[in-house]
Amino acid sequence: MAPREVKIYRSRRPLKTALTVLFVLALALLILAVSVFFGFRRYIVYTSDGVKLDVPWLREPTEQTGGAEGAE
Repeated sequence: MAPREVKIYRSRRPLKTALTVLFVLALALLILAVSVFFGFRRYIVYTSDGVKLDVPWLREPTEQTGGAEGAE
């Protein structure tokens, strides 16, 4: 007689799945935050008023007067 095969029922573990997804999302957010911090490090300006972020593409356009463009 052949030994009987024992099958073990493994139910889905929704808590473990949810925690794994949350852990992966938290890890991705942490990596994103660190990369943004190091990417914007060159735009951090220390002034007497405190620390500010001076990003060139977020500045409001200013009019240039007296430039070489209009002079002929």
